[in-house]
Amino acid sequence: MELNFNKIDDLNATLTVALTKADYAESVEKELKKHQKNISVKGFRQGAAPMGMIKSIYGKSILVDEINKLASQSLYDYLKENNIDIIAQPLASETVASDVDIDTKEDYTFAFDLGLAPIFEFNISSKDSLDRFVISVDDAEVNKELETLQVRYGTMDKTDSIEEKDVVNAVLTELNDKNEPLDGGVSDKKTSFTPELITDGDLKNSIIGKKTGDTLTVDIFKLFNDNESVIASSLGLAKEAVKDLNKSFQLVVEDASRRIPAELNQELFDKVLGENVATDLDTFKAKIKENIEAYYKNESEQHVEHMIGHLLTEKHHVPLPDAFLKRWLISTKEENYNAENVDERYQEESKVLREILIREKAAKQFNVVINQEDIEQASLGYTLSMFRNYGLQNPEFEFVKKFSDDSLKKRDYVEQMNDIALRRKVYNEIKNIISYNDKPVTIEEFYKQIEAHNHQH
Repeated sequence: MELNFNKIDDLNATLTVALTKADYAESVEKELKKHQKNISVKGFRQGAAPMGMIKSIYGKSILVDEINKLASQSLYDYLKENNIDIIAQPLASETVASDVDIDTKEDYTFAFDLGLAPIFEFNISSKDSLDRFVISVDDAEVNKELETLQVRYGTMDKTDSIEEKDVVNAVLTELNDKNEPLDGGVSDKKTSFTPELITDGDLKNSIIGKKTGDTLTVDIFKLFNDNESVIASSLGLAKEAVKDLNKSFQLVVEDASRRIPAELNQELFDKVLGENVATDLDTFKAKIKENIEAYYKNESEQHVEHMIGHLLTEKHHVPLPDAFLKRWLISTKEENYNAENVDERYQEESKVLREILIREKAAKQFNVVINQEDIEQASLGYTLSMFRNYGLQNPEFEFVKKFSDDSLKKRDYVEQMNDIALRRKVYNEIKNIISYNDKPVTIEEFYKQIEAHNHQH
C-alpha cells in the first residue's frame, strides 16, 4: 500500500491511496468464507456451496466493499498519524483520477480531495473590553409587576357590558351582499377575542358596551387585524380559503368575562413566592424587586455573551476552503443544496462553521472538557427555556427532567447539547479575561440599546 499526500495550499490537499492485491486479498478471502458458511444456495446444504460458485455470485461486490473500506480506513489512519486536521469528509478528487477497474486490474488507486482546517491563533485578552449594562429597577417597575401578578392570579367573572380588556365569546356568520347569511358560507362559528387587541378604533368602539345577545355587523378582516392565520384558525378554515371570504360577518355576543385582579394579601404572596416567604406587603415588594433585578441581570449577561460572539468573530480571521465546502454541501446535503442556491446559502453555513472553529480553538486554549453532567445541565436549561416559551412558566422539575432525559436518547440532540455546553464553558472563561465598561441604564434605555444594536446587524 502506498499513500501520497499533496498539499495544494493552506486549505486544500489531495491524498491518494494505492492498493495492491496483497493489501486486500486476505480480507476478501475471509469475507468470501463467511458468505460460504452463511449463505444458502439452491441444490446445496447451507455452508456446502463450492467456493467457485460463491466467488461467481458475490466475489465482485465483496471486493468492492473491502477495497473501499481499506482505502477509507487507510486515509483516516494517515490523517490521524500525521496530525492533519480536516473540515468535513473527504470527497472523490476532481483533479487527480482514481483507478478502480475491478474487471481488468488487481491494483487500484483512490484519490481524495481534502479541505484542511485553517490554522490561526486565539486572540482574546484583558485588553479587549465590552460594555456591560447595569439595569436599575425603580418603584414604578415594581408596582407594574405587582399589577401584572394581580391580573395573572386573578379570577374571571361574567360581566353584563363589554369593556376593552374583557374576553368576549361570540358567534360569527358570513353574510352576503344583502346582509343575509351567505348560502354555503361560514355559519354559527364560535370564537373569542379581546376588544383591546383590535387596531381599528371604530370597530373596537362599536363592540365596547355591547351586552349578551346583542348583534352587530363586523368586518372580519378588521376584527382580526388582517391576520390571515388568526382568521383561518378562528373560523376553522384553511389559510388559503381566507382570501375568498366576504368581509361582512354577523357577530352575536354570547357572553363576556372580565378578569378581577387578585388582592395583595397572603394568599397571593404564597402563590407567587411560596408559602410564608413573604408575610407582609413590604417584604413581598422587596422579593419581587429582587426577582426583577435577577431577571434583568440575566438579560444583561445574555447581551454580554452576544457581544462576545461578535468580538470573537471580529478578532479572528478564519479562512475556509470555500470551493471544497460548497462541493461537500451539494454532494452530502442534496435535499437542501444545489448549484443554483449553494453560493447564497453557504454564507450562513460558513459563518456558523467559523464560530464553531473559534470556539474549539478557545476550548483548547482553556483546556475545556465537556462531560456528561455538562450535557445534562445544558439539556435541562434548554428544556426549561423551551417550556417557558410555550407559556409554562413554572413546570414541575420531575416533568422537565423526564422530558430532558428522553431527548438525550437522540444522538443529534446530544450533539446539540454538547455544543451548548461547550459554548457556555468557553464564554465563561472569556468573561473572566476581558474587561468591562459598566454602564448604568434604565430598563427602557437598555432595550433601546438592544434595538439599536439589532438594527445594525
